Amino acid sequence: MDSIAAVNSVTIGLAGQPNTGKSTLFNKLTGAKQHVGNWPGKTVEQKQGIFYFNDKKYSLVDLPGTYSLTANSSEELIARDFIISDDVDMIITMVDTSQLERSMYLLSEIVGMNVPVIAVLNMIDVAKEQGKSIDIQKLQEKLGIPIVPMVAAKGEGVEGLLEKVQIIEEDQKILHTDDMVKIYEDVFKEEFNELIKILPDVGIGNCSSSWISVRLLENDEQIVNLVKQEVTENEWEVVRSIIKKNTDGPLKAANCRYAWIESVLKDVLTKKQEYSLKRMGFDRLSTHRIFGKPIAVLMIILGFIASMAIAMPFMMGIGSILPRISLTLRDILLDKGVSYWIISLVTEAVIPGLSMAIIMGGFIAGVVFVFGFMEDVGYMARVAYVFDTTMSKIGLHGKSIMPFITSFGCNMAGITGSRVIESWQQRLLTITTSMVVPCAAMWGVIGLIGSLFFGVNAIWVIAALFICSIFYVIFTSWIFRTKFIKEEDGMGLIMELPPYHKPNWKGIFVHVWSKMKDVMKKAFVVIVGVSVVMWILSYTADGNIENSPIYAIGKTVEPIATFLGLDWRLLIALLVSVMSREGALGVLSMLFGVGSGTSSFSGIMISGAVQFDQSALSTVMLASISKPSALAFMFAYYFNVPCMAAIACVHAETHSLKWTVKIVSYYMLSALVIGAVAYRIGIILF
Repeated sequence: MDSIAAVNSVTIGLAGQPNTGKSTLFNKLTGAKQHVGNWPGKTVEQKQGIFYFNDKKYSLVDLPGTYSLTANSSEELIARDFIISDDVDMIITMVDTSQLERSMYLLSEIVGMNVPVIAVLNMIDVAKEQGKSIDIQKLQEKLGIPIVPMVAAKGEGVEGLLEKVQIIEEDQKILHTDDMVKIYEDVFKEEFNELIKILPDVGIGNCSSSWISVRLLENDEQIVNLVKQEVTENEWEVVRSIIKKNTDGPLKAANCRYAWIESVLKDVLTKKQEYSLKRMGFDRLSTHRIFGKPIAVLMIILGFIASMAIAMPFMMGIGSILPRISLTLRDILLDKGVSYWIISLVTEAVIPGLSMAIIMGGFIAGVVFVFGFMEDVGYMARVAYVFDTTMSKIGLHGKSIMPFITSFGCNMAGITGSRVIESWQQRLLTITTSMVVPCAAMWGVIGLIGSLFFGVNAIWVIAALFICSIFYVIFTSWIFRTKFIKEEDGMGLIMELPPYHKPNWKGIFVHVWSKMKDVMKKAFVVIVGVSVVMWILSYTADGNIENSPIYAIGKTVEPIATFLGLDWRLLIALLVSVMSREGALGVLSMLFGVGSGTSSFSGIMISGAVQFDQSALSTVMLASISKPSALAFMFAYYFNVPCMAAIACVHAETHSLKWTVKIVSYYMLSALVIGAVAYRIGIILF
């Protein structure tokens, strides 16, 4: 556990399926007292927070949203391991009351785990609107645990939950197992009891012998390996033979759990009237086989425009103030006689880097707010539904369409927007593949070089770039899905379409603040760090790039550049453009000797302070660059890492330096390979 779980505090795991209101409750209880990181040894996001009740401290761990605990994915394995570990004092399980039968499945899998449980029946108001009535007292008696009716979005029932949490510390309640055991016995017959006899009477750890037996019958790899170490060789042979015979164990076990849910809800859940969900006209259209997709695309585009409208005043304000601060500081430092290299470092690397990090934070806030709103009201589930078939063809989640579309405006939006995807593996895959999408900032460079070298035929080059993009997305998805992200192969989309409901504004704002704070912290380190490194490599006191370390590096790697089909200046411009897409022309102008106004590449890429004559740049490039080399640069530039801000977003979203380096390295290396292939094709064509 993280250090946030203090020695004297009570650690609570918050479990639930997606769209049950788990995050809403987490934000209600912890507010701004949250910490986001990674689970130890995993890249899955870990959210922890603290809250106080009656002068007692509680540490709340928001477990990954999952439909079951079958350990088919990192999310399921993490949730299950945490529930049965010694790190947890109790579990709060969120249940969507409006879809009670299906939503209780996760709770059914906790039956047999020796851990205190509180069940929260969220969206009780929606259930009442549907004509459903739940006998809370009878449900408590059947389950043997406290039940808390709640409307998390309105904060109703939160106080009652806190009182139950305090009570359960002293009078710990675990789920009744007798009814579930009887169902297992009826279905699995003597094999179930035979396994129980082999296992220790007290079970293993926090798991009862009945819970472990069912997992064995399901051929749960982790539990199978655990039991193998606990029993004798002869006992293991018996266990192995039983497992081998039950090839349909997972299906039988699932049917048992649904049978248990049905028995629990008998005489507990009543429908006062025959209710059929009346779907709004918009909802019918949003899930329509034909109209659903264009409506989703339109809503996503409108959402992106809205996020830009929210962020723009903030971005423009910071973007205009910090350059003035930089100029004022430059004058002050010059008057004080400070060395020019220090002035350059501060004004061309540190302050512009800080400016970019703040602007990036404002942009991310707008994106998270708008798409968090769409997720909170229930619309993003419809997007996943209508696009699942299309996106699954390349191994992606239905919700991946949203990051893909917004990436056309800015890859930062696509990377950040991937967090609407609950599954970590699918989110990571979406982050990786959405970086293929060309953002708006790159077209100035592509357009200039394309028209300069290929004239009217540039349209065919751009068409080739788009066609290659499609194959590149498919290849990237395949390579990461099969070589790096292996845990969810073959899994389809499992989800509920939650009812539309009013947004929880406080929860959305808490989420926005938490996310913006997290992104800015990581972005500042990445952006300023890279800016300073680039400043060191490219700074020259006289403004002559030939006196800089990066010039020496460029001349050294010239043989490599030649092999790749690039002039060494094009190679350096390609590598440096990772800082900023739109700054590539400024770098080219400096490298080709027609730019002035700044003493380092970091100043060009971040603040755009270089001045150059586009006509002069065009003339010198035409004189020294061949068409095949220009083609190679266009393809390598197009498929390269989008920008430094995108890299910072990847690091903020993955919480993993390893994955960030892996993704960035893949794009930079593959861009060079693609450029080299384009060069050789260009030689044939031109």
